[in-house]
Amino acid sequence: MPKVAAERPPAVEVAAFRADELLHLYEGTAGDVTAVVSYGLFAYVSPSCWATLGWDPRELVGRPFVDFVHPEDVPNFTDARRAALRSTTPCVATFRLRRRDGAYLWAESVLGQIANPRPRGEILLKASIRDVSARRLVEVELQRQALTDPLTGVANRTVFMDRLDQALRRLQRSDTVVAVIYLDLDRFKVINDSLGHDLGDRLLMRVAERAVAAIRPADTMARIGGDEFVILAEGLPAAEDARQLAARVCEAMEAPFDLDGESIVCTISAGVATTADAGHSALALLQEADLALYKSKDGGRNRAEVFDEQLRTTALERLAAERMIRSAIAEDRLRAHYQPIVDLATGQVVRVEALVRIQGPDGLILPDAFIEVAEEAGLLVSIDGYVLAEAVENAAGWVRELAGTDFGGVAVNLTGRHLSNSRFAQVVADALADTGLPPGWLAIEVTERVLMEASNSAMDSLRRVRAMGVPIGLDDFGTGHSSLASLRQFPLDYLKIDRSLVHQFLHGGAEHVAMVTAIIDLAHALGLWVVAEGVETSEEFRTLAELRCDQAQGFLFGAAEVPEAVAPAVRRRSARSVRS
Repeated sequence: MPKVAAERPPAVEVAAFRADELLHLYEGTAGDVTAVVSYGLFAYVSPSCWATLGWDPRELVGRPFVDFVHPEDVPNFTDARRAALRSTTPCVATFRLRRRDGAYLWAESVLGQIANPRPRGEILLKASIRDVSARRLVEVELQRQALTDPLTGVANRTVFMDRLDQALRRLQRSDTVVAVIYLDLDRFKVINDSLGHDLGDRLLMRVAERAVAAIRPADTMARIGGDEFVILAEGLPAAEDARQLAARVCEAMEAPFDLDGESIVCTISAGVATTADAGHSALALLQEADLALYKSKDGGRNRAEVFDEQLRTTALERLAAERMIRSAIAEDRLRAHYQPIVDLATGQVVRVEALVRIQGPDGLILPDAFIEVAEEAGLLVSIDGYVLAEAVENAAGWVRELAGTDFGGVAVNLTGRHLSNSRFAQVVADALADTGLPPGWLAIEVTERVLMEASNSAMDSLRRVRAMGVPIGLDDFGTGHSSLASLRQFPLDYLKIDRSLVHQFLHGGAEHVAMVTAIIDLAHALGLWVVAEGVETSEEFRTLAELRCDQAQGFLFGAAEVPEAVAPAVRRRSARSVRS
């Protein structure tokens, strides 16, 4: 191995090499700067230095190369120079070089040993210097894009998880707390669909700006989904500090956003998970914050909730329920049962509502035990699809079997996600055509929440289906998501009064009776018929009939039954109505 040259030149003046002695060394590409370095000093600099760096080559000869390297890049340059002195293999280094005007440019230099043209004993290095500033800008931009969310400029999921892993490892040397705060915009989908995606994108940018301003400089904020953000906070004294930080972020969103003259209120919900355990999984901490976010949403939104063991228990129960639902779908254990809907004037069954059940090992599992989990897991589309197909096929048989009665078909409740499918209207049209079911014999029902949060595509689907002659009903009216005044803007044929209102209006005093009366009267004024849900007593039946409610369903008229029980039930009621 060659002996490494001393860091300082001998105690003699470093004389400049004559150009003709080193001319044969200049073999760089046009535009490159070639320099010869002896004992760390410039011994020769090619004329191209004028154009690239602005220096007269004679100004550099005899001066330390390192003096022109950006202070932050000196270690990189020094390591490369030492490596070149120790080996005959050239090495490459990238660093910033100072121009004569004081600015820096990014340079790529190939450093390699050359034969000394004069027998002085020192090792000479040839440095071929190329301006790579343009390339470096591209690299920096590509790196930025790889590490940040392109819309909001905050970190992306990859960067967040890496920093979370590092923060958890640092807990080994600290007695502080690491927190993950999961954020989700409240009802952003409604804003995005109603005002347009461009404005929605700008809203996300403004939300990110406010959130970053509300957190500490050392905290990391990342966007990990459409309207989902996460915050990493470490070095916190206690878990309560994380909750307060999350609450501060929520408060920062309460003031309206001004976007192109539109004043938009968009609050945010937060879920908080904390740990002081260095062995805590980063992914588990993120999932715990997500579970706390669900609690925040269920609790009324625009709030921060903290993960606890009760949430863990709930999560395990929901996971078990989700597995059960997936298994039922895969093993064809979904069942469609039908509950009668009765005309209050005649007492005859005029329609049935299709209700899903799961065939379990010990009997039927009712929707209350799995529908909420199915919705969260994105499984309602599969369940809806099964119920719709079964209902249309069964109803097609009832058309022939119940001819001559007042029976008029089946109602199916569908989710917003199902309606948002661009092919939904065509699926309905194909099902009607394949079975020969008259369009009026199929009714589509949606809940208040689905209708209020429906996307433009979902509303288009409803309008197209209704144009085929399929009635559209608003289910669970009165649960607080919509108002009487909003009914006129939706493509509806009827509404169903929620069972909670039906149960209250007989026992809640005059104001509840007035409310139900107003719903019925306004619905009729808008050309809608009204169905009361959850009717269980004869008194409820008589009062609803007196208020001119059109139809009703509930245990008073029968529970949901298997498809084979529908025709006999319709005939029994029809015969009873004739005898009376």
